[in-house]
Amino acid sequence: MSAAALMTNSQRPSRLLVVPHIPAMDIRVREIELARSLLDHFESVFCLHWSDALHDLSGGPVRRRWRQARRAIGSLAGSTGAPRNQGGIRRVDVPVLQPILLHRLLGDRAALRLSRRVNGPQVNRFIREYGVTHVLLATSIFGVPNVSGVRTFYDFVDWFPEESASPRRMRNLREDVAWLAGRVNGFFAVSEPLAQKLRRDYGLACSVLPNGTGLHALRAVSPADVNRLRARWNAQGKYVIGMIGNHGDYVPLDFAVRAFRRVRARMPDAMLWVVGPAEFWRSRLQGEPGVTFTGQVAPDAVAAYFQAIDLGWLVQEKNAGTEFAFQIKVVEYTACRKFVMAPKFETWRRLSWPNVRLLDFDPDAWAAEAGCLRKTPWVAEWDRVVEPYDWSRLAADAVRTLLHTGED
Repeated sequence: MSAAALMTNSQRPSRLLVVPHIPAMDIRVREIELARSLLDHFESVFCLHWSDALHDLSGGPVRRRWRQARRAIGSLAGSTGAPRNQGGIRRVDVPVLQPILLHRLLGDRAALRLSRRVNGPQVNRFIREYGVTHVLLATSIFGVPNVSGVRTFYDFVDWFPEESASPRRMRNLREDVAWLAGRVNGFFAVSEPLAQKLRRDYGLACSVLPNGTGLHALRAVSPADVNRLRARWNAQGKYVIGMIGNHGDYVPLDFAVRAFRRVRARMPDAMLWVVGPAEFWRSRLQGEPGVTFTGQVAPDAVAAYFQAIDLGWLVQEKNAGTEFAFQIKVVEYTACRKFVMAPKFETWRRLSWPNVRLLDFDPDAWAAEAGCLRKTPWVAEWDRVVEPYDWSRLAADAVRTLLHTGED
């Protein structure tokens, strides 16, 4: 992008502050990946970072809540640090009052409001000090910046199982959305179905920004690296089904194992790799024949796992949270020329990719389809289906919204 395009109406250099929904560097986070791809479009890209209590999902519920409380208390310490370079992004460590500390005492609404009052001023000070011109928010615990001349956008990265939510929660949500709509310049939504829902139910006009991936990194894995990885997990000559991601207690991994048992009855050489954190399930399913738990994998090592498997499984319960999502694993499996099996989610029904098979939650159906896909060849022209979802392409679309929405 030209230097002229990097200037706002007031002729200040465009500087972006990203506030991610999960401030984690040990997994791939949508806003942080987008921020990296926006480095060529802004003079500076800053990213807030704090010790997020809700990022700790390991172990049982009692120990997890205790660790989350300790982490939330620890995140209050210190002051806003000077930006430091981290892969081109200027990371900014900030102390944060997290609502999880107060919600039992004050209730969810009051805890969130107090967190905004405490956290917001430090973000405003940072914006003024470093000349930030644009803000991309994916959490509301900092409130919305109220610095004159700064354009702010909110990113709906996902939705939630609203069918089980109380009427009170839904009323609170409507108030929150109205509060945001009166303070930001624009919205992003992660999928077309979610954007349509937000327009229909809340009157919001959202730019659709799907989750993306780095196609070059995924496809640059060498055959030697793949062979070494398969040898490490004793998978030479095996048919490997992969589930790659975070596998908390909210993931129906027990269903995946039931389906895999039926796969093994048809294909004794099959393996199921559970790649990523899965502490909740490991103790319950450890020792299951053919199932391998790899544990946490560094982000820069994940590409080899996508290449090393033969078939990708996306196993999630069907609810409003997953129905309106854009599951990035489908893109990553496809980028590595893998067939994908998933529940009948609306996003993927609409996209209708040729390598994605949508199924009911029936273990026998999953086993039968896995057997069919083993014999189905990949078609070279399918490689192009994921090209629009490379972060470099998506960033170019996002920057047009960020720089040119709300200028009047």
